[in-house]
Amino acid sequence: MSGPGFAPPAAWWRALEAVARDLRCLRDGRDVDVDQLDWRLSVHDDYFVSIGWESGRLVGGFGGRTGLTMDASYGEAAVRTAESVQDHLAGYEFVQWPSRGRHLLAPRLHGSLPFWFDPHGDVTVAPIGELCEPAGRCPAAEAST
Repeated sequence: MSGPGFAPPAAWWRALEAVARDLRCLRDGRDVDVDQLDWRLSVHDDYFVSIGWESGRLVGGFGGRTGLTMDASYGEAAVRTAESVQDHLAGYEFVQWPSRGRHLLAPRLHGSLPFWFDPHGDVTVAPIGELCEPAGRCPAAEAST
């Protein structure tokens, strides 16, 4: 994800790591091997960011512009990354992620932090990057709603 003289923006790097951790949990649909994904992050001449991954075992590649610049906050980058991955998996790989039954969780900002919400009841489930944690809910975010 880096080239000569270039370090990826820290917020985007953290966002990719957080979403990659969450991809291990709450997937419904066909089997997808997400442990060997080769993630891609590009910053274009206009400073807008593209994300995606190369085709891997049991999953096709994808990529596209995020609509955000390299200066986006971690929260913005994590929500946009989660949305992009969720859309790709559901639309092309027939995988519902993350799913807690019959519906998908939604990535959203809560203040400046990225969280997964259950849209049925608008309940905070977990911070993005901590979906696999056994607690399954984030009391800190719920206390501030």
